[in-house]
Order: sequence, then structure tokens, then C-alpha cells
Amino acid sequence: MERSIRGCYWQEDRRSAPGQPLAGDLRADVAVIGAGYTGLATAYHLKTADPALSVAVLEADTVGHGASGRNGGFVMTLFGASIPLMKALHGAERVRQAHDYMVKAIAGLEAMIAEHAIDCDYERAGFLKVATTPAYASRIKGEVELFHRLGIGGVRWIDGEEMYARVRSPAYLGAWWEPGCGLLNPQKWVEGLKRIACAKGAMLFEKTRVTDVRRQRGRFCLATARGTVTADKIVYATNGYTHLLPRMWARQMPAFVYMVATQPLSPEQRAAIGWAGREGIEDGRNFMHFYRLTGDGRIVVGGGPGLVPFGRNMNLESYPKAWAHLERFIGDTFPVLRGIPITHRWGGAFSMTPDLTPQIGVLAGGAAVYSVGCTGHGVAMTHMNGQIIRDLILGRRTELTDLWFVNHRSLMMPPEPIRSLVVGGVKAVMIADDWWCDRSGRRK
Repeated sequence: MERSIRGCYWQEDRRSAPGQPLAGDLRADVAVIGAGYTGLATAYHLKTADPALSVAVLEADTVGHGASGRNGGFVMTLFGASIPLMKALHGAERVRQAHDYMVKAIAGLEAMIAEHAIDCDYERAGFLKVATTPAYASRIKGEVELFHRLGIGGVRWIDGEEMYARVRSPAYLGAWWEPGCGLLNPQKWVEGLKRIACAKGAMLFEKTRVTDVRRQRGRFCLATARGTVTADKIVYATNGYTHLLPRMWARQMPAFVYMVATQPLSPEQRAAIGWAGREGIEDGRNFMHFYRLTGDGRIVVGGGPGLVPFGRNMNLESYPKAWAHLERFIGDTFPVLRGIPITHRWGGAFSMTPDLTPQIGVLAGGAAVYSVGCTGHGVAMTHMNGQIIRDLILGRRTELTDLWFVNHRSLMMPPEPIRSLVVGGVKAVMIADDWWCDRSGRRK
């Protein structure tokens, strides 16, 4: 009989009781749809800038139920899907600007944690992108060299010997090393944002799904099951769920990623694999694996096979094939851990735009603002995105609102079934590339 396996590991750290749902009608200056990182950071920054504003945050489930409470907790500088793709799409100067934005985002996150004494297990442990075959080594070395040609510092290639001294796996040939990145507990971070936003006076309503958004006589009317919110301005902070809202379906597409957590490692197991620096690790695949240590000494690993839903279907949080793959991956990467018991399995959706570039933009003449497409790298950037949204809502032109990805023009998602056909074709190419790279020059 299979041992009892629980759901999302991070959400066992839920500390605050769920907020009350909306009951009745409410008038607000600004209504924020979604109480993840982006929505709560936006509410906090709005109330900090103008305490007189009435700000209502409406969450369909509970704080952290979506990607904000289910991710790996990697605080990274990566903007968009990959460095070479961003350069090909947007040019070298925009890649430099995006990287600078992410570096400032990490510094800002650390400052918020310190200022508000947010206990989220934050550690600036650094980030390793590991090469497991010569093909991946060539690819990752090329990305390091591209950064250096662009005049971006803070990263370097480390060889297999130095990598093995950090983390002892026979799979590693070398790695991208970036010490300026960090790790945190995603559920504790989102609950920290909830605390500081509510302390500023933001009104939070959980279990309050917005079912319709209409604009009448210059104001927005947001319908929920038990009441209505009327607001002068609104913010769509729903990320991977944005397509479920009326007239927003073409802005982004969700994709599901899956994760597992092991039981805490014994002292002998930790000694066998090293990893004293507790770095966050990712490999070079298109369908990458990402993994890290938790505060209580488990390994959390995610990635590998994922799913893209058809249409509005979001009931894809369970995928046994992906979980089995991740469990095999742990043993392949660390043979000494092969067969280690798994205690948690879960899945969740992140957001992708058509060009895999994060987007923040305005609608309805500036009365509505949306943020989509963090592409799985939103932990660091979303609190800064909240500052951009604040400025857009308040009608300010600032250095943040002048950034190139604000009101960036992008293609819209095509309707079904065209979307799924296109996604299937792209996915097949990426799988074939991973298959070739996994086998090219593999050591016997």
C-alpha cells in the first residue's frame, strides 16, 4: 500500500486564516483581481503612495492558492523564457535593460523583507544552471559569453571540478554560476505581502471569484457570487488565470508545471551530495528541471513534462506521469538518493504570452491595467511590477512606466483549436531538441 502523499509542500506553511468573502455591494477607487504576488504588491504600493485610496483585492480562492504559493521560490534575474530568445526578439539593449530591472527587483525584494521583517526563509544562495551533456555545456557557455558581450556582469562559467565541489552529482559537466540570486519560501512570502498590504488598509476578500467585468458610465462593475464591486479603476493581476476573465482570453496562455518534495535528507545523505551552499539549480533543457533544498532539508524538484490546457480547462493540477519522471530524475542526478521517499506532489499554472515576454499594459484609456507572462520567473519581478502598475493606475509617467516591456505590442493568442495545434507543434520541436541534447556526447 502506497504511503500517504500530501499536496503542495509550501502551503502547509499557511499562517494566516483565509479572509472573508465579499458579501454585498462595495464601492472602491481601485479593484485588484487576484491576490498573488502581483495583486498584493500592487495594493501595498498603491496604499503607500496614496493612503486615501480605497483598494479592494478580490481573490477567487485563498492567498497563495495559485502560482504564488506553488512555485520553486527561485529569486532569479531571468526575464522571459531565455536570454538568446529575448535578444533575438528584442535586441541587445533591451536585454540589458531587462536584466538591470531584475537585479533591482532582487535588491528591492531584499529591502522589503528587511523593512517589514518578513519571515520567508530568504537566502541569497546563488543560482547554478548545470550542463549534463556536452551539448548543454556548449549552450550554457554560449549564454555566459553572450552576457559578457552585452556588458552584463555577475555570471561566470564554472567547470565540472568546481561544480562537483559545490554539489556532488556524476551528471554535471559544469554550470552557469550567478551568486546574486536567492531562494525563499513562496507561501511565506505571499503571506508577508498580504500582511503588509492589509496593514496599509487594503481590503482583501478571499473566496471571491470575479465572474464578469463590465464598464458602465465610466466605472467598472465586477460581479461575484455574493456581491458586486464598483470601481473607477481595475487591475488584472491574475497571471495564468487571466484568460478566464471576460475579454482577456487572448492576452496569455497558462501552462502547468509539476513538483515533488522528498522526505528530509539524513546527515549521511547530505554529506554524500554536498550542496553546502544550498544553491538553486536548474538544467539546460527546454523542459528544464529545477531543484533546491528546503529549510528542513528536503529536496524540492519541479519541471520536466508539463501540460498546456485546451481552452478554459484548468483542472490539470495532477499529472502522475510528470511526478514519476521527477522521482526518477532525483535518482539519476543523485544515485545515492535513488528510491528516497516522496512526501508531497503538486502542480500549478504559470503564464506565457505569445512571444514569451512579460507584459504590463493599460486598457480602457488607462482605467484598467494588466500584468501577464512572468513565464515561471515571477518571484523576483512581481513586487516591482506592482510599482509599475501603481504608477499606471495613478497616471504617473516614471522611469518604470517608460520601460520597453510596458505597453509592449505583442501578438494575441489565437483561438482554439488553432492555439493547441500551434502549441503542439512548438512543443514537439522542443522535445526533439531536448532528446538530441540529452544524448549528444553523453558519457557512457
